[in-house]
Amino acid sequence: MTLHTCIAAATALTTLALGPAAHAVEHPSNGPADRSGPVWGDCPAELKPHPRQRCADIQVPLDYRQPRGTQITIKMSRITAASPARRLGALVLLPGGPGNGGLQWPTGYHGDGQPPALRDRYDLVGFDARGIRYSTPITCGLGQHDRGPRYPAPDGSIEAMATYSRRTAEACIRHSGPVIRHVTTANTARDLDRIRTALGERRISLYGLSYGTYLGAAYASMFPDRTDRVVLDSAIDPRRTWYDFMRLGGQGLAERLPDLTTWIAARHDLYGLGRTPREVHRRYRSITAKLDAHPLDDVDGNRLRRYTLDALKEPADRMFPPIADLWAALATLPAVPTATVSAGPDKHRATVDTAPTMPPDNNIAVEYAVTCGDAPWPRDVRFYQAMVREDRQRFPDDAGRSANITPCAFWPTPLQDPVQVHDRGPRNILVVQNRRDPATPWESGLGMRRAFGKRAALITADFGGHGAIGHQECATTIALDYLVTDTRHLPSDQVCPA
Repeated sequence: MTLHTCIAAATALTTLALGPAAHAVEHPSNGPADRSGPVWGDCPAELKPHPRQRCADIQVPLDYRQPRGTQITIKMSRITAASPARRLGALVLLPGGPGNGGLQWPTGYHGDGQPPALRDRYDLVGFDARGIRYSTPITCGLGQHDRGPRYPAPDGSIEAMATYSRRTAEACIRHSGPVIRHVTTANTARDLDRIRTALGERRISLYGLSYGTYLGAAYASMFPDRTDRVVLDSAIDPRRTWYDFMRLGGQGLAERLPDLTTWIAARHDLYGLGRTPREVHRRYRSITAKLDAHPLDDVDGNRLRRYTLDALKEPADRMFPPIADLWAALATLPAVPTATVSAGPDKHRATVDTAPTMPPDNNIAVEYAVTCGDAPWPRDVRFYQAMVREDRQRFPDDAGRSANITPCAFWPTPLQDPVQVHDRGPRNILVVQNRRDPATPWESGLGMRRAFGKRAALITADFGGHGAIGHQECATTIALDYLVTDTRHLPSDQVCPA
């Protein structure tokens, strides 16, 4: 197997893919609303929608403090319940990101292997959040994959990322300034309530994945009496947004990596990387160190670290074979000194569905808009350098990535305070969390459970990877039962065994 063949295999991965005053509850705005109801029509053909999926546009305020001011478009989609007599209501699907579109999600839940109970009992609703694709898109004027170095340099320096971050923050404001600062989780939650109104529902149910858990939590806190059943899979701790949450990445990687090294050690005869997890781990570190010093082609230590992290996000062990192949191939290649390859844009990041006329950096721009606009970040570059130095010692396999500086350090001050997730409202929130998730570590899910207090229950799955529902049988059964049974009975906190 050649080096580039291994890389091609390793990059066939999916990614994550990241308000009012304290304890505030939103009330109906005094702004204009479309009382005529949405006009449903065909969905964009490039999404390959289900034959019964229909789409509609609604208009919402750019700035909810000025409800009669500039309006922007939110595009939503719906597939009505297959069994109208047993219909429970509308289930709005909230994808990860931030920056990923959700317009096509109802179609995804009508495919093979998807639970028929959901499509029988719910109108499945998706939407592209403000700023995304078909909903008044924003741009920073970047290339499609231009996310900067992400990792510090091999010596721990963040100078390159600091330069990129300053330039990118300025570019985002320059290209989309009138809109981009209003692309926040709190405003998207307000848009979600406009969607509820457009659907004609008193209450809506929510299923959020990854970033969608934070959006769902924001909605359930701002509009608690307008939620029916809420399921949050792979949760973001709402009291850590955003830099403190990002720093959990080193811990998440440290908790997940042993799954991979144990799997490889059990196959020493195939891969030759070590007979024990510790031996395999040492071999991996020696490979990354060699690539830090002497990159091969365009593969340096950080590129390998990123491949490995993406593989570990995949649930269970389905991406373990290609990453083990890559490690084994790199372990046998000679350390031939070449020109140093500086950390650059992640060329191999999985792409998202993008409309032909959309800005190529649309999902990146929304990621920065939300994570930078939701809450203030530290401003001092020296602070980030110190945190990187600390995390490189605590979590060496993450190499300081999770503590690194981003454009948020140079972003204008957020226009509103972060959403405060609280425990006042109905007990209707189910948090589902893998024990070893490198993207949203278990501690983050526990933080979501604590923030909601008596309103929530936590299901811990003894499982690895990002995303439990649909992958871990016990957790999936509990979540599905909660969504589709007539009693609306929220279970108690419990652990799903491996």
